Amino acid sequence: MCVNPHSEPPPPTPPHVRKWRKSNFVEPGKRVIHPGLQDDFASGVDPHKIFGTGTAAESDHVEDVWKNPEGDTEFQKAKIALSEKIYKSVKREPLGHSYNRGHKMPEFMNDKSFRHGCKSVKGQTAQEVLNPAEETEEDREGAKLYIKSHGSYGPGEQKRRNYNWKVDPGTTVWGDKGKDIALGGLSQAVSDVLHGVGDEPKATITSLKYDNFQSMGNLLGRARNLGHGLPVAKDHIFGKASVRRGANEWDARDCVEGKYSVAEQAPDEDLGKTMTPGFRNCTTEVRRFGCPSVRSDIPKYARRSVADNQNYGDDVNARYLLHPSQFASLGVEDTEFIEPRSKDYIKSMFEDTGYGVEEDVFEEIYAAACNEDGTCGVDRYRHAY
Repeated sequence: MCVNPHSEPPPPTPPHVRKWRKSNFVEPGKRVIHPGLQDDFASGVDPHKIFGTGTAAESDHVEDVWKNPEGDTEFQKAKIALSEKIYKSVKREPLGHSYNRGHKMPEFMNDKSFRHGCKSVKGQTAQEVLNPAEETEEDREGAKLYIKSHGSYGPGEQKRRNYNWKVDPGTTVWGDKGKDIALGGLSQAVSDVLHGVGDEPKATITSLKYDNFQSMGNLLGRARNLGHGLPVAKDHIFGKASVRRGANEWDARDCVEGKYSVAEQAPDEDLGKTMTPGFRNCTTEVRRFGCPSVRSDIPKYARRSVADNQNYGDDVNARYLLHPSQFASLGVEDTEFIEPRSKDYIKSMFEDTGYGVEEDVFEEIYAAACNEDGTCGVDRYRHAY
């Protein structure tokens, strides 16, 4: 197949197909119309019309506007302010004044001393609210309520349980007066008790919950206490002895340890060997392992499939891959030139290629090039020619 770069360009896309492609709207400024409406707008609206306008030559450049937007002189500033008066935002929000909504206020509100809102009445200060000088009856009732509901006693306040006593707990003193009065007015006996004079070493008392936690935990070198609480000896064995029904009956110990003979304990003869013929791990000095590159051990199919990649001995070698034949790119091998052909085949092939000769000349060339069996190859006829 030949490609002619100077051939005519391909035909354009038809209009009824092009309108559905995105490339139809890639041109800048072109109006985008839905493909389903292009035929409807074909008569009324020009689809090629470009909207917008170009920049005027006398307009200000962007660089000049960003550089000094307010002008350099007072005249330029006044000119800009005059040109901006037409904007609604400038009229409603003039520079230096509040937003003008057009409301008309009463005359008394025009007075500069006029203030909106009502005056607040001065009451208690924050200090008086947080720390009142006098406790009211309401405060005392609220304190009693909090003592009853939350037990909220004040600092240093005595807890009262409202017992029906015949004594005054505020003035009554309990206990026995000490015999010996030490320096400072304290009883010597109370001082000895507070300092532990003559006491025996204190016994550490722990909770039962802590003792149970220690006994139920994991102890190093000891079995875990599961909480059964069975007072048994260390050499106690749980369970019931098995009852044998015969002398040769196996028990659990025999099942674990086994009672096999030496012959029974020997490994099987087929250990590490396959039982499938051809796959056994036995070899000889002349045996070769692996799969051969040329599969002469399997028959070749009469019609070879394109998916069959086996080499049956008829494939080319590495030399052919490095140095292929002259016409290998055209699918013609060297064997095609030396293969014996009939007389009519040779004559018709050379006539079709434009090298035909007269009949007597062909007979002379073929007689000089043919074999003993009367056949001739293309290469032999070509050299004789």
